[in-house]
Amino acid sequence: MEWDARKYSGTCGRVTEHGMMLVDALKHTVYGTATDLSYNADVGSDCKIATGSGCGTILDLGCGTGVLTNEIAGFAKKAIGIDLSAAMIKKAAEDYPNIEFHVIDARSLIWKDYFDAVFSNAVFHFILDQDALLDSVYRALRSGGVLVCEFGAAGNITGLLAAVSDACTRRGKEFALRFYYPSGDEYAALLERHGFAIESISVYDLDTRLKEGAAGLRNWVGQIFSIELGWFDDGEKESMLAEIEAALKPTQWDGGEWHLPNRRIRVIARKP
Repeated sequence: MEWDARKYSGTCGRVTEHGMMLVDALKHTVYGTATDLSYNADVGSDCKIATGSGCGTILDLGCGTGVLTNEIAGFAKKAIGIDLSAAMIKKAAEDYPNIEFHVIDARSLIWKDYFDAVFSNAVFHFILDQDALLDSVYRALRSGGVLVCEFGAAGNITGLLAAVSDACTRRGKEFALRFYYPSGDEYAALLERHGFAIESISVYDLDTRLKEGAAGLRNWVGQIFSIELGWFDDGEKESMLAEIEAALKPTQWDGGEWHLPNRRIRVIARKP
């Protein structure tokens, strides 16, 4: 899928805002210090990073426009951001010229035994080949290095997925889920099969309030489901978006903002 880097902060800005919580979890894992971890207060409470001093070199995997990479750069010895979207990386490099950014597929990272930590916010669910992804991350981490990530879990955005599927079916197209939403047990087993030692794994519910008022849902759908919308002409797209809004309005519109009932999984796992 292609991302619109210029519109991302407005349409999906809440994702980045929630990601600040995960940056705090990374700090807590690195330093063992008290931070705001309101979604999972015991995450990484006794952890220290492999280097034992500072927080070494950290990769922001799926960095988008680089906002969280910049936060990480504030306490890391070195922060590097990667994303598969050239548009996102171009915007990140423009906004944060002192940080190293690359267009790289997370399934084939170019580093080996290099990073003290790999951080990723709301990205892993876009990657169906989790075996290749976890092999790649494991290889890139130094011994003792840590993976800190959060992404969609089983049960995520079920109402929206049903509404998109129904809208596609009514127009003669078959909707197939392109995202990976595992249960906590499923992902724990997968991490262990790839050699990781799990320090914390938890699943929680998150009410994501979309920006942009009445247009918030359709703008978000236009970004995340751009492939499905691309099957139809402009008139069909408009009627499809209106149908999705009508289906979700009774439960996900509060009169001023749209809400997405997210279910998230947060992982802290170490390479022995």
